[in-house]
This record gives sequence, C-alpha cells and structure tokens, in this order.
Amino acid sequence: MEDRSLWQLMRETWAKIEPCYLPAIDPLVKKSGLGRREWGVLLVARTLELEDITPGHLMIRGPYTASERYLAWLSNAARQGYLEKVGEGCFRLTPFGGKAVDTFIHLAREAMAEADPLIPEKSQKLAEYLGRLVASCLVTPAPPEPWAIKLSHKLMPDLQPPLPYIEQAFSCLEAYRDDAHLASWQNSGISATAFETLTLIWRESLETLDDITEKLKHRGHSREVYANALAELRDRGYIVGVRSALKITPEGRVFREHVETMTDRYFYNPWHCLTQTEKKEITELLTSLGEGLS
Repeated sequence: MEDRSLWQLMRETWAKIEPCYLPAIDPLVKKSGLGRREWGVLLVARTLELEDITPGHLMIRGPYTASERYLAWLSNAARQGYLEKVGEGCFRLTPFGGKAVDTFIHLAREAMAEADPLIPEKSQKLAEYLGRLVASCLVTPAPPEPWAIKLSHKLMPDLQPPLPYIEQAFSCLEAYRDDAHLASWQNSGISATAFETLTLIWRESLETLDDITEKLKHRGHSREVYANALAELRDRGYIVGVRSALKITPEGRVFREHVETMTDRYFYNPWHCLTQTEKKEITELLTSLGEGLS
C-alpha cells in the first residue's frame, strides 16, 4: 500500500476510536459549560506546561481562525475557572483546570482501553509501529519544523494499554501533517485568509464572496476580511473575476498544487523508517482494528 493510502486508512481508523470514549467524557464536558473547541484549547494549555497560552500560540497551528475567536474561547474558559488571566490576552491553567484536563484524558483513555477489539499482542504491535513512525517524524530534519507534533507528543501515554497510545500516535501524525502543510506555503508571504480562500476556490469551486464567507464563518472573520483576501489573490494573479464570478487562474492552480505536492513530500519523508512488509502488516492491523471498532 502506498503511503497516501495508508495515511487515509489511519485517519479512517482514528475516526472510529472517538465514539468509544465520547460517552465517558460527555458528562464532564456538559457540566463544564465549555464546548469541544474550548476543551481543545485546554489540552493545548496542558502541552505548553510552564508557558502561558495566548491567541498567538493557537494561531501558530491554526492561522486561519481569527485571534478574536481564540481569545473568546480562552476568556470563556477563564470565566469558568479553568484558566486564569495573567496579562492582556495571556492565560494559564488553574489547578482546577489542570485537574479537569487530566480527568478528561484519564476518562477517555480508560474507555479506549476497554474498547480495544484486538488481542493484546496485535494491538501492541500496531502501537509499536506507529510509535516508531512518530519518532521518525520528530527527528527528521526540517522542513517542517516539528512544532505541533512536539506539543502533541507531550500527551503520549505509556505503551500499555495500547489503544490510547495508538490514538495519541494518530494525533501526533495529524499534528505533523499540519506542520508540513504550514511549511509548504507560509514562506510564500501569502496571508492565511487568502490561502484558505484560494483553497476553497481551487478545491470546492466556490465562485462568490458570499459563499466563501458563509463556508468560513466558523473562523470568526468578517466579510470584509475575505474581500481583502480576494484582492490579495487578484494582485498575485491567482484569481480573476468579480465577487460573484471568481475563477482560479493557471498560476493560482500551479501554486496551490505545488503546496499540496510539498505538503506530501514533507509529511511522508519520515515514513522511510518502515519497510514495505511492515506497512503491509500495519494495513492488516488497522483493518482489523477498524472492523472491530465498527
């Protein structure tokens, strides 16, 4: 199996793990007064350890979302007592918040361990393979700089029981994919909003400013921000047309496809640590795991 197909299988298997632990954490989440995204912010705060957390930290991996949206999530978590404000736009976990995050992780991983359908030997074998792949990503020379994967790796549990380890390994690989993706376009100087706008026109054939604004409303940006993004793309020669009839140019298509190519090149470079025989075995183990979880 080629690396791209193997990664797709990993992501499909990863998605099947989530229903195993959601019932375990739902009572905690509902009682907290926080949404899933805010809990995600708390998990990032845990990985930052001695550093405070700011919208700027969150925008390193997620530059497409408005800093105001991140600040709103952080502020809400502070109002609920999970974070404390220590400066303008600067927060840190409270003892209560740290204990809650640890409980969240413990409940989720306990449920995963109970739900593992593989026999222990096979589950551990898959965990070891994925652990080796994550380790290879961490030591592969830049690009990309392994910023997101290093944070995700701080949450890596012990190898036993295996399924929580497997789940966090998937999270690490997804983080490295983000590292690779960001490295593939940020040196171009294009803004994050313009890049995401171009991606929508390229991938989803969106042709109007209204469609783009509606599709990306969860990012927290105004319509004017995306109007400015379109102007930036026109100046670069990547799109043509008025706000209601947008088209990607050949130059824009070449740029966006080059980003995709470089993302794959960076992301799959560390996968040389696995032989074709091992990748075949991983495929079989993932298939068995996915079928068992289903």
